[in-house]
Amino acid sequence: MADQAEFTPADVEDARKMDRGEAIQYHYDNDTRFFALWLDKALNYSSARWFDPLSGAQLATDLATAQREKVQYHLDAAKVERGSRLMDIGCGWGAVLNEAVTGRGATYALGLTLSEDQKAHIDAKAWPGVEVRLEDAFKFKADEPFDAAISIGAFEHFAKPNMPTDEKIAVYAEFFGRMAEHLKQGARFSLQTIVWEDVSFEWSNETLPETIFPQSSIPYIEEVIAGAAQTFRLQYLENDPKHYQLTLEAWIANFKAQRETIENQWGEEKYRFFLDYLRYSRLAFTRRKNSLSRFVFLRR
Repeated sequence: MADQAEFTPADVEDARKMDRGEAIQYHYDNDTRFFALWLDKALNYSSARWFDPLSGAQLATDLATAQREKVQYHLDAAKVERGSRLMDIGCGWGAVLNEAVTGRGATYALGLTLSEDQKAHIDAKAWPGVEVRLEDAFKFKADEPFDAAISIGAFEHFAKPNMPTDEKIAVYAEFFGRMAEHLKQGARFSLQTIVWEDVSFEWSNETLPETIFPQSSIPYIEEVIAGAAQTFRLQYLENDPKHYQLTLEAWIANFKAQRETIENQWGEEKYRFFLDYLRYSRLAFTRRKNSLSRFVFLRR
């Protein structure tokens, strides 16, 4: 028998009325217990890191290891070390925050999220040195500067559907400008985002299903770089869709294995909705319509 809080997909009209917070909560506040059934134990809900982009050497053969590799990569890229102050924009369920303080010796790790479920999860963990705030990154103001910043899977939620290129770049420039205000000069910002690759701008605006991630718009690589140009220097970029293809294959396998539990707890409609979305996403990366980019920026 399904939970009383059974999932009902939004229609396009309702999705277009959501503000940024409502859009995030619509997708991510679908019960941490639900996501825990098919993500890794640390609840990483973004692409893992399976291989070295230059040599092609395999880094992981299972999801948990690949997600740990991803977390370690971003901490290395942002140069998080003992005594660091780190901010994580769109911090998810806190995997990066936890590793920063427990594994790297950061003295303070702040996560920003618009998901109430994610904040509740991190608060309950009570990791020393970790703080999470239910706050929009575009409105956040830091009391003192940070040594490093990381953002994984949040950038896709900044621009709005059907925005022309110049408006998207303006939104990204505002975001990078605010990030620069929070970081010390020379600080590193490690950013991971889905990007459009082998598609036209017109096609991209017709393809992202608004009822899965409302009020979202995936960037092109050149839009990210243009948005950052005034406040950050690009130090490093890698781009490969196979990381997300492999991650989605692992999620789908885990998800299908939990079908009975999901349908009993949350209903068949939720199972079908999320399975279709995961399959659709895998196809986009397999066909290289989307790719997975990791940027390392230096604050000017």
